Amino acid sequence: MDSNYQRFFFMCLSITTLASVAFYWTVYLNVDMFQLKTFKSTKVETSILEVSQKHPLVFHRRNVVITSADSPHATKRIVWMYVPPWYKTVTSFAHCYIRSCEISTDEAHISSADAVVVNGVDLPSSRHPNTDMNQVWIMYGWEAPPHYSTNTIFRPDWNGRFNWTLTYRLGSDIPLPYNRIVYTGGSVNISDVVRRKSRSIAWFVSNCRTPSKREVYVEELRKHIDVDIYGACRNNESYDCPRERPIECLGLLNTTYRFYLSFENSLCKDYITEKFYNTFRTSAIAIVRGGADYARLLPEGTFINTASFDSPKSLANYIRYLESNETAMGAILEEKHKYEYINSRGTYFDWRCQLCAKLHGNTTRKSYIDMKHWLKDGQCLEQPKDLP
Repeated sequence: MDSNYQRFFFMCLSITTLASVAFYWTVYLNVDMFQLKTFKSTKVETSILEVSQKHPLVFHRRNVVITSADSPHATKRIVWMYVPPWYKTVTSFAHCYIRSCEISTDEAHISSADAVVVNGVDLPSSRHPNTDMNQVWIMYGWEAPPHYSTNTIFRPDWNGRFNWTLTYRLGSDIPLPYNRIVYTGGSVNISDVVRRKSRSIAWFVSNCRTPSKREVYVEELRKHIDVDIYGACRNNESYDCPRERPIECLGLLNTTYRFYLSFENSLCKDYITEKFYNTFRTSAIAIVRGGADYARLLPEGTFINTASFDSPKSLANYIRYLESNETAMGAILEEKHKYEYINSRGTYFDWRCQLCAKLHGNTTRKSYIDMKHWLKDGQCLEQPKDLP
């Protein structure tokens, strides 16, 4: 989830020569495009990102001419309630189309806020919502449901208080997937990648007991093929992978390993974390295991899914086949390298941009009467079906 390798920043439009310009945005929220309509305007040629209609976790770039003008919108004020640890007080909206918003992490400003973003994952029981129904309250959650450490947002005083959701699920009012990949049509020297690597599978992991029982799957897999485990759960003292040196660990996927286990800690709908996206920084092939519909969300042939095999042994046999068949492995590498890693936080699809645009749009506010039902019921597989 770091931003060291941002490769693409969405074009920010800044027009300073227009005076007394009247205009408005028509924002198509929860879909992938938006339009700017103006009475007086300047046309700017730029490159935009669009979400693929076929694969919702893929960006495509398109060159367009956009009509732009300065924003006369009144500033919308957003306040965090129990700001998550990862949030580094990044308050800028400079990369957004609609920038007339500001964010505060000071809860003393909640009463004057237009929107309140509530960290529902581990919200202390001492927190309560107010009753100002002119405000938009947004439930934020970037963890899978089994990892919500408190039940605060499921209490009766929170029923009906949330108007929007901000989670990794694509059906959220403001979708916040861990990332997306971008189509570039790139290529790779297959022979160079296949021949220079000496090891089969790597796994970087720090959580050794998970709802998905991924550790049990890997234990069974290792009976049939080598898996080098790095991090807190490592199977060899030399396989150290400190969290403070993530780039060094990723480098091994370029120099040493042909495959990487992108196994999620929970088998939940749409839950695909950075483990998968980081493989697109490397020449290793991801082996995925999770509760998401990978075939619907991502391009076919760019990864290997454990769901395609009836057992860890069958998967191991397939990996050994690929390692002995440069043509077969090359087909996957060739397809994978048509896509690249992109940090979507530097684009219009950053949650801040989506939230700001939504606050300025004529959008009907919902009321989530039963957040526990929306968040948890039927969203995760409690018992994995692929273990012996």
